Amino acid sequence: MGINGIIDSCRGNSICIVESFKKLIDQGYEAPPEEVKNVSKLLGEPTKKIDVFNDKYLHVFMKYVQRNCVEIGDGELCIYSWKPGTYVRYFPVSLDSTGTILYLSKDKVLLIAYPTHRSYDIEGHKVQIPDPSINSVVEISKRIDGYQITFYYNEFLKRWVPATRYVLHNMMYVKRRLEIASIEEIINPYAYVADQIAEKTSLYNYLKKYRGYTFTFILEPPEPAILRPNIELYNIEEFKLYLLNAREPNGRLLSISESRKLIEWDIVPLEEIVIEDKETLEKYISMWRNDLYVRSRFIRFKLDEPYRPYVLEVSSKLYSEAVAIKYYSSPKSLLVLASHGYGDEAIELLVDYGDIRSVGRELINYYNELKQLIPKAINNEWFIELLEKHGIYRALRGELEKAKRKGEYDRFIRKLAITIASNDLGETRDKLRVLCEYIKKYVSPTS
Repeated sequence: MGINGIIDSCRGNSICIVESFKKLIDQGYEAPPEEVKNVSKLLGEPTKKIDVFNDKYLHVFMKYVQRNCVEIGDGELCIYSWKPGTYVRYFPVSLDSTGTILYLSKDKVLLIAYPTHRSYDIEGHKVQIPDPSINSVVEISKRIDGYQITFYYNEFLKRWVPATRYVLHNMMYVKRRLEIASIEEIINPYAYVADQIAEKTSLYNYLKKYRGYTFTFILEPPEPAILRPNIELYNIEEFKLYLLNAREPNGRLLSISESRKLIEWDIVPLEEIVIEDKETLEKYISMWRNDLYVRSRFIRFKLDEPYRPYVLEVSSKLYSEAVAIKYYSSPKSLLVLASHGYGDEAIELLVDYGDIRSVGRELINYYNELKQLIPKAINNEWFIELLEKHGIYRALRGELEKAKRKGEYDRFIRKLAITIASNDLGETRDKLRVLCEYIKKYVSPTS
């Protein structure tokens, strides 16, 4: 099978193409320079030299891409993902490293599952924001704070099975060590919950007629996934499974709306708004970056790319702080929201128990008082002595000098408050009160 056969059999999946091409090369195939260039582009660096391609292959698949495999028959069933904690780079293999599943035998590479590809983080290096008047917006969805679940038909088990982004159904990490069970077992706790939901509902019946498709769902736990909850502590009835999208056997990724037409299932929530120009898009992006209740939005643009359509993710800078307030009553997160002008919303997020909300209100009041006092105190020698007395001058020295130089104090005040805060609301309130009272001794009301 030459390069054209590889592209057809891999249905657009870049990892499948690269692995298949590498197998051909290792078997003695002498690839023309243009073929080498076209495949090496998928690794992020086009080259016509086969030795450079081999080096780049090793670099990407050893440093960035994680491959977890289980032996089946005369080959291996492998799932590919981007290594956690590794800085994300944007090239086709990176975009497809979201749970692609291949079967690798001595003679061939088969694409088994091709879940949704990675979106482009708006904060990422050199990430482009398309102009909606040129490349129209197809749809906008809200991120459910859960876990990706891939449903695909497993030819070896003769049934549909779930996988996560990182491991197959018969794999799980225990204290960072990968454990692998028999292919017939489902030990991955996320896959187990998804499988039980599919068994107890009509999901597997819906999927029966879609062999060759890959379906991507989001499993929503009782607590947001950002908190890393132990899902084994909850009842399966407390989880929800939402359809994200489906990929056709030819590799084309359907939109969320198109996927909904295939099976009767709840989809991830869509934003019912119209964005037709760059100014409107920028307005919404600014709003979404400060959202307290939605972790991020995904904007899919209409571009001529059936396998990896351009999807931009706009993450909220404040969502994680809001979650920390709601579930942990975090004083530091309370101060962060107050510093961005969301003090009232932060108070409402606190659990309404005992005097927690009133203490939170006092804390924010002292923070606002600090905002009035710091501009009057920051240029005095005694203020530096105050910071040294509290043992925080060294940690804040850079921010202090920057604030004095620019005459802008909000960032410094936020850093100051967070630095002296503890993990207890009452204790943090008392620390801010003492700090304010000390500064007021030196600052006259009219200064």
